[in-house]
Parts: sequence; structure tokens; C-alpha cells
Amino acid sequence: MSKIILVSIKPEFAEKIFDGSKRIELRKVSPNARPGDLMIVYSTSPEMAVIGVCKIAKIIKSSPAEIWEKYSEVLGIDEHRFNAYYSESRTAVGIVIDRARRLKTKIPLKNIKRVFPEFAPPQTFKYFSRDLISNSLAQA
Repeated sequence: MSKIILVSIKPEFAEKIFDGSKRIELRKVSPNARPGDLMIVYSTSPEMAVIGVCKIAKIIKSSPAEIWEKYSEVLGIDEHRFNAYYSESRTAVGIVIDRARRLKTKIPLKNIKRVFPEFAPPQTFKYFSRDLISNSLAQA
């Protein structure tokens, strides 16, 4: 059963996913995800809204230097900020994005909290099963 993973991303980088200039989302920790899983993009403050979805094509793990060398053109970040982000990490993780689609209407956090009052955006990742989402929507 494929999963749904909610990922919190700074607005600058979330925007780049949907304009096509960022095709790999960078992380320090690998998500518990597989190719074909659905990734929901939550744009953090000041936007604070779900803005789109995409499929995970694959997860890549390597040294920061190798990730930069192989993929710098599709990371959506400059080398200085990339190096600062991974300055104390030996491993870089990339979530390769496939079929990114922006929602026609973003879903603000306040609207999500009306349906799911206990919902809090994740610091990194939050996981859902497709069954849980389907059942929750059916009851809403």
C-alpha cells in the first residue's frame, strides 16, 4: 500500500517545485517513502498552506559533494546555501520529484484545522495511509 507523505517546505523552495526549477527536495534525513508514494507540499510561514502534490520518483542518498556535483542544476538552491545546509552532515538525501501539480486553490492551515483540529504541520515529514485519508474525507 503506498503512503502519503506531508512535507513542510519553505515557500521559496515550494514555489520552485511547481515552476519546475527544483526537481529534487533536499533533506538531511531520509523519509520512510518509496517510489510512487504521494508527497503533499505544505508551504511554511508566512504562507502556511498546502499548495500542491507530486509523486516520489526515488530517494537518493550520497555525500553532499556528490549530490551537488550530479544534481546541482535541479536542486533549486545556490552552492553557498547548499553547503551551509549540509555543513555538519555526511549524508545528503534527495527526494526526486515526479509530476508536481499545484492545487488550483491552496488549502490554508486554518481550513485544515477546522476539519482536523489537532493537525500540526510537521517539522520534517508526516505520514498517512491512503485508507486513513479516504476514511477521514468520507466522514468530514
